[in-house]
Amino acid sequence: MKTILTIMVALLALGSPQKNVSYSPEEMYGDYDKEGKYRSMQEQVDQINQRQEEAEKEKNTTMMFILGISALVGLIPVAVIGSKIVKERRWETDNPAMWKSLGIAFAGGLVLFAFNFAMLYLKNIYYDAFSKIFPIAIGLLIIVGSIVLLMRTKKK
Repeated sequence: MKTILTIMVALLALGSPQKNVSYSPEEMYGDYDKEGKYRSMQEQVDQINQRQEEAEKEKNTTMMFILGISALVGLIPVAVIGSKIVKERRWETDNPAMWKSLGIAFAGGLVLFAFNFAMLYLKNIYYDAFSKIFPIAIGLLIIVGSIVLLMRTKKK
């Protein structure tokens, strides 16, 4: 019995030559996915991944833009005071005052950078709420500031 089985296996192995067949993805999907469910799910996953990558790239681009604009606004005080120092050659006449004014300009630029970055970042994240609340807050600030200035001018 053992001998017959061995001969049959040997004949089967010799009788059917194996071909190197490479399947295309379409044929593989056809063999394993008769109804097309797996393929449609895979396409949906691919679309979701692509949208997520695009959203991440757009977010990074927006953050770099916000950072660049904020840095430019923050450099304005340093540039203005630095140009006055260079024009008037302050380092020759009053060196300690020059360093103090540069320090104040740098601190002011840092505050401007932080304020501008926070406003642009919040506007980017919370656009709907920010676009409604911010104009109201600015309007109230202008009204309160006008009233305070009028009160001060009446006292004098």
